[in-house]
Amino acid sequence: MGNLGECSSSKREVFLEAQGLLKTYGPTTAVNHLDIKIYKGEVLALIGGNGAGKSTLTKLLAGIVQSDQGSISIEGEEMNLDKYSPAVARKKGIRVVHQELSLCRNLTVYENFYTEQFQRFDKKSFDWRKRAKELAKEALDNVFPNHGINVNAGLSTLSIAQQQMVEIARATNDPDVKMLVLDEPTSSLPAEQTNQLQEYIKKSASTGIAYIYISHRLKEVMFLADHIYIMQNGSEKYQCPICHTSEEDMVMRMGDGVVKVNKDNTIVSVDFPINENVSVKFNNYSTNKLKNVNNQMYGGEIIALTGLEGNGQLELLQEVFFQAGKNVQGVKVNGKAAYVAGDRKKEGIFPLWSIAENTVISNISDGPLFKIFSAKFIDEIVDKWNGRLKTKCNSSEDLITSLSGGNQQKVLIARAMCVDADIILLDDPTRGVDVGTKLELYEVFRNAAKEGKLVIWRTSDDAELEYCTRLCVLNRGSIVGEFGHEELEHSSILKLAFQQSEKKQETKEIKEVKKAKEHKLYMFSLISMILLYSICGILSPAVFQKFGFELLAVGFTPFIFAALAQTFIIGLGHIDLGIGGFMGLINVVCATVLDQNTGLGILLLISLLMVYSSMGLIIYWRGIPPIIVTLGMSFVWVGTAYVLQDVPGGHVPEWMVKFFSFKNPVAEGIILWLVFSIAAAILFYRSRYGTVLRGFGNNETSMINSGWSKAKAYWATYLVAGLFAMMGGFAQSAITGASDVNASATYTMLTVAAVIIGGGHFSGGIVTHIGAVFGGISLTMISVLLGLMKVSTDFTATIQGLVLILILSLKLIRKEEHKQ
Repeated sequence: MGNLGECSSSKREVFLEAQGLLKTYGPTTAVNHLDIKIYKGEVLALIGGNGAGKSTLTKLLAGIVQSDQGSISIEGEEMNLDKYSPAVARKKGIRVVHQELSLCRNLTVYENFYTEQFQRFDKKSFDWRKRAKELAKEALDNVFPNHGINVNAGLSTLSIAQQQMVEIARATNDPDVKMLVLDEPTSSLPAEQTNQLQEYIKKSASTGIAYIYISHRLKEVMFLADHIYIMQNGSEKYQCPICHTSEEDMVMRMGDGVVKVNKDNTIVSVDFPINENVSVKFNNYSTNKLKNVNNQMYGGEIIALTGLEGNGQLELLQEVFFQAGKNVQGVKVNGKAAYVAGDRKKEGIFPLWSIAENTVISNISDGPLFKIFSAKFIDEIVDKWNGRLKTKCNSSEDLITSLSGGNQQKVLIARAMCVDADIILLDDPTRGVDVGTKLELYEVFRNAAKEGKLVIWRTSDDAELEYCTRLCVLNRGSIVGEFGHEELEHSSILKLAFQQSEKKQETKEIKEVKKAKEHKLYMFSLISMILLYSICGILSPAVFQKFGFELLAVGFTPFIFAALAQTFIIGLGHIDLGIGGFMGLINVVCATVLDQNTGLGILLLISLLMVYSSMGLIIYWRGIPPIIVTLGMSFVWVGTAYVLQDVPGGHVPEWMVKFFSFKNPVAEGIILWLVFSIAAAILFYRSRYGTVLRGFGNNETSMINSGWSKAKAYWATYLVAGLFAMMGGFAQSAITGASDVNASATYTMLTVAAVIIGGGHFSGGIVTHIGAVFGGISLTMISVLLGLMKVSTDFTATIQGLVLILILSLKLIRKEEHKQ
């Protein structure tokens, strides 16, 4: 162990001390009885190979996972590890920027700042959005000057680099932060933003903030760190002041031996024979993102694509992949292409599949549809590339999500290499990979080019440009410069990359705002509703009259209440398969118990609402899938209704009928209640806590790490949904004056359809209440239209299903157009 005090004569003050930390996952020991100290105002570089335990250690220190053994003391106060959580760590001033981005992609940039720093907002203030926008812009400007990010933009519209900038900025802007953990913070950042972040860290560390800096980029470590701490197999391997080590020393200590490279860590030869049988030829090729691309690339080359983020590098890679084997004017791809995605979570891994399945999926897709691949064949491929890339895992049958980020990246590279493609397309392939593995991957890519393959490589690490035979600089979708291996001049590259960049950033920001305004999720449901209503009006002009309109509106009101309720549930990423049964039970209670004994009826309705909301807590506490809980409860709702009333009938209290049918000069009272409820639903989802619930629907891990309660979010969602479903039951009772538990039996699946037609996503986080309303009315209008056309009701469900498929197909087509 090195002497941590030799390089500095100043007195050092411990911020955090951990002793004997142990964390195991089954047979795997991720952190093994580890001791570590973090000092105020210092940058500790935490380094080690993939799977060394670095990310797990930071999660232990931040309270994200609980340590099995050991102790953690912060500023001299020992923490109770049983109660040590992200919320407690935040109160102590600890913040983490994770390697895998922990943002909510369905929220805007400023909404992500609010969910992370909600403690800084006045609870009584109504201008929280304005404050959040100011906070987001201030934070981004502070760390990344001239960032070009529009804080009103949806996070999903940003590039990975911009998302990483948002993640870093919102962590650094917390005024209470005392220790900041940065896990591979520059893995996706361009050179300019990397330099800006490094300068910020140096500046803020001088004010007393402690840093844990995890990176495989050793030049950054040498520039930033005061001390290094090397981990291997979950244990401390070595630590020392930065002045006692070097890049070569760190590489040697992290590995099991010496990696043979030249002095500047580059492979000497990158010149290989050209293979003209493998090629990519662009001839004045243009798309929405590429403009007049002219270039010829051949086997035997390693071609780097560089430039400012978002200038067409990724689009060029993707065009090569998608146009391979096709006859497209302007581009000719000769050879089979394989692609390694840069965003491994979104485009790379299959999270529910094993390591082996993720590795061989490309081999399987190349084979005949019903070809059977033997276990021996699969094992040989997986073992070969696991060994070659040194992927650290217990078994290839383990889920790929059990691996560290770097090891997941190795699996994706193995997938591309094992199909024996002629053209290897690499989107930042060494992101999150340790130094030793990087050098091994460089050798893999070099050997591929030596064998006559073409390697096209987009990289965010300028140091990797040295490994390429040729470099293409892209600016605004065009190749504006080209350099050979011996001609690389970083000043010339930067000059070409920054040409007219300010104008481009401004144009991009304007386009993002315009796109956010124009692209409404509910447009298809609105168009469908208007079209169906118009057709009904043509067949029966009375539909266009006030009486006809009100008659239709009163009829679909209960169903729209149900659709609003389902919108909240689907927004959380759940589905309620008992919502129709619950509404039926409310209808029965209103026509029986409430009519006979008002006090008892009200008490029973409140109790039912509490039971409904408790489904969220059951799902949270027991970890039971929502679909199972709600399906089971559907039988409870219907069974209870039959106990109270086994046949349709009963009598709804007159006061309830009058309450929902109050006289007014505008429209039927029940329609106004529906309008008020729709407005309330929209306003609630736009509120502070509504924003939090949307965040839980997209990335609940991020929300929990930000200090929000998952149990409260689940309970609140089901409570609000229960209120709207109960309103639907009340409306049904007021309209009919009696009860029938089966009257709303079909609502369950139709509400799901209404939400999806209205722009909702089954995965959660993205729903629109107004879209669900339009979708629900559209489905109702189908039944009306069939009645006007004198089509038997036996065909209603079938035709509704066909219309749903048609609308969803049109939505998908429109989605693809927006991608382009």
